[in-house]
Amino acid sequence: MADLRETDGVEDGDGRDSAPVPRAGRRRRLIQQGRIVLGPDHSVACDIADVSTAGARLRIPARIALPDTFPLVIAAHDLRTVTVRLRWRRGDFAGVTFEGAGFYVE
Repeated sequence: MADLRETDGVEDGDGRDSAPVPRAGRRRRLIQQGRIVLGPDHSVACDIADVSTAGARLRIPARIALPDTFPLVIAAHDLRTVTVRLRWRRGDFAGVTFEGAGFYVE
């Protein structure tokens, strides 16, 4: 069975989302603390979940606006900062992909 990401957001004739979009890699379910860096003196706490080699799902209040790309500090076994690109946003959740070397998932 293929691993599937969120639906593509396009509704069919019945008002439902169309078929799911294939995922770039398998997700690993976990919850880690993170911080989204929004400026030199401004960062926002978030939960990092469902990490894959390609990206992650973040939980952050919907009222927090996110730029297209931003640094994400991940508190794992060590502290890492990766640049991520926003791919989708639904309520308190956001999907991001890792830019460059990204974040290694075992």
